[in-house]
Amino acid sequence: MELRGILPPIPTPFRPDGTLDLESLKANLSRWNTTGLAGYLVLGSNGEAPHLAAEEKRAVFEAAREAIPPNLVFMAGTGETTTRATIATTRMAAEAGADCALVITPSFYRSKMTPEVLADHYRAVAEATSIPILLYNVPAYTGLNFPLEAVSTLAEHENIVGIKDSLGDLAQLGRILSETPEEFRVLTGSAPAFYPALCLGAHGGVLAVACPLPERCVAIYEAFRAGDHAAARAGQLALLKVARLVTAAHGIGGLKAALDHLGYYGGPPRAPLPSPGPEVKRAIAEALDAIGPMDAEACGHRLRGDARPLFRKCML
Repeated sequence: MELRGILPPIPTPFRPDGTLDLESLKANLSRWNTTGLAGYLVLGSNGEAPHLAAEEKRAVFEAAREAIPPNLVFMAGTGETTTRATIATTRMAAEAGADCALVITPSFYRSKMTPEVLADHYRAVAEATSIPILLYNVPAYTGLNFPLEAVSTLAEHENIVGIKDSLGDLAQLGRILSETPEEFRVLTGSAPAFYPALCLGAHGGVLAVACPLPERCVAIYEAFRAGDHAAARAGQLALLKVARLVTAAHGIGGLKAALDHLGYYGGPPRAPLPSPGPEVKRAIAEALDAIGPMDAEACGHRLRGDARPLFRKCML
C-alpha cells in the first residue's frame, strides 16, 4: 500500500517534573493502533521536538518502534537547524527503526533560505540517509513558506518521496499536486482543509485532531475513498470546532488536555510551553463531548495490510 490515510503527529508525554514518560507513550500508541490509522508522526511539531535533547529523541524513537506494529508507518521528525545535525538525527531515527523521516525547513536564518539553499540542504540529507524523507512546510512555526520551485525540483529526487504541507492554502496545495510526479505523496497538515485537500488529490493527512479523534478522521478519509462525499463533508464540518480548540487556539497544551479528557495520557507540555487553564480545559471537554465518541467499527474501515512498500522500494 502507498502512503495514504491518517497519521497523527503524536505528542510526547512528559511527567509533571518534565521528564519523559515513555510508558505513557507506549500506552497511547497501543490504543491508537486499534483505530484504523495508517501510521504516526513521532517528534513532529506537536511532539515538541525542539524541546528534546538528542539522547531523549533516541529514547522516544526506540520506544515508539516497540509500540508501532510493522503494518503501520513510523514517520520520524528529524529536522534540525543545520544540515549536519539533520543528517545525524535522521540516521539516528533510521537506526531506531523509523520507516521514513519528515524534515522541517531550517529557518533560524530564514532570509538566507533561498530555493537553491533549501534544495542543497534536502539533497544532502536525502543522500546521506538510508530511509526516505518527506519535506515539511509549516510556516506558522518557521515563518518560511517552502518555495514551490524547490518542492518541484526536490520531488524528482529518488529518496524524497513526499511533503507534509501545513499551510492550509488550497491554491498552493493544488500547485504542489500539479507540479510534482504522480508518485510524490502530498499530505496535508491542516485539519480545516482536510476534505477539500482530498478532493484536490492529496493522499492523506497528518492531523493533530486525529490524536484525540482518530476514528472520526479515519471515517472522513474512508468516506471520501468510497465516494460518499456527503458523509465526508459532514465529518469534516463536525471536526472543525475541536480542531480549532486543540491546535490553532490553544496549541500543544490544548491537544494534551483533549487527550487527558478522553482517557489517553496528555500530561503537561515541557516548559516554557503553558498548560491551558480550567476554563479552556472545560471548553475543550465540552467540544469533545458534543461531537461524541465513535468506535472503529462505525468508521467502516478495515486495516489493510502493510502501509510501507513505498518506503521499502526507496531503500533498495
